[in-house]
Amino acid sequence: MEPEPLAKFHTQVYRNGRIIIPKNERDYFGIDQHDIVELIIRKIENGKIVGRGWFIAQLTVRGVLTIPLGLRKELDISDGDFVEVLLLGFIRIEDVIGTEGLKIMKALKANEYRIIGEDDEKRLLSLLARGAYNILFIRQ
Repeated sequence: MEPEPLAKFHTQVYRNGRIIIPKNERDYFGIDQHDIVELIIRKIENGKIVGRGWFIAQLTVRGVLTIPLGLRKELDISDGDFVEVLLLGFIRIEDVIGTEGLKIMKALKANEYRIIGEDDEKRLLSLLARGAYNILFIRQ
């Protein structure tokens, strides 16, 4: 008996190669934005598989991810096409980098910044001088 993927579904390719993992699949497995998925994508024409590729991607909001441009070109996948997707596995990013790491990642993606006062500057420089600085400022 051949091994089965975690899930198999069909989806439309949106602008710039974006596809969506259906909400019911994400809910069932507990997959959320920022998590990393491993996929096989199949291009199907007239009911036959005419090409396939493997890739990993990070989910954004509402289960959106992007098929790599090179893979889209090699399989001749265009916006508006439908593809078959096999979900092979996933990694919950928080399990790998922890809660603090996830906060840092979200801050980076959001281009987070703060206007600081003199006291904040002194505190940050003090942490640096003690060798204790590890992006603690985002915890406030």
